Amino acid sequence: MKSIRVRAPQAVAAAVLACLAMTACSSPVRVGEAATVGNERISTGELNDKIAEFQAALKKSNINESQLQIPSIPRAILLQLIAIRQFDGFAQRNGIAVTDGDVDKLISEQGGSQQLGMAALGKGVAPSMARSWVRGGVIYQKALERFGANLTDQASVQAAQIKLVQQLEAVPVKISPRYGAWDNQQGGMVDEARFGKPAPSPSAQTQQDPSQGGELQQDPSQQQDPTAGQ
Repeated sequence: MKSIRVRAPQAVAAAVLACLAMTACSSPVRVGEAATVGNERISTGELNDKIAEFQAALKKSNINESQLQIPSIPRAILLQLIAIRQFDGFAQRNGIAVTDGDVDKLISEQGGSQQLGMAALGKGVAPSMARSWVRGGVIYQKALERFGANLTDQASVQAAQIKLVQQLEAVPVKISPRYGAWDNQQGGMVDEARFGKPAPSPSAQTQQDPSQGGELQQDPSQQQDPTAGQ
């Protein structure tokens, strides 16, 4: 079968929307936790460290936060931390091996570390998270191949994406209300209203394909082939 090649940012963005829209929820988590993925925790300390690192990287690159299309940096970074853990867990459970060579190859295909690093910053990925983020793209690619996706058959790609979602949703994700709530209808993290109901807001944290500029569909059955232009 022909190998499926996807852009790293697009792979992660598409898969994040597909899995988190099905699994994430705003539920009580322990003190000091920003989120949990199954039994694995993402501490507020880890999140704060990544936020500080991210902001330092922006400063070094002479990028102002206002230039980014990221309504909330903490939410964007938390979303990426969740996605990284989800895909790592999926790979472990399904025996999908990803080598350093696989990651290096995908980075090279995207124009090298510097170019990919800038794209990563645009998605809320701190420099120390970049390789893990790209690794998620490789896992996504290999998962679609395992589930029978074929570049020439859009239906097979959509079917593979649905199978991937079904695997990912087996591990629950909980998000601290401090960072908002997950609203399936709005397709992302949203502000919580005073009495707990998600409040419609232009600051909803949604993922877009940075290489194409178009918003990805939340419903995996409606997602386009990640390798194709929009």
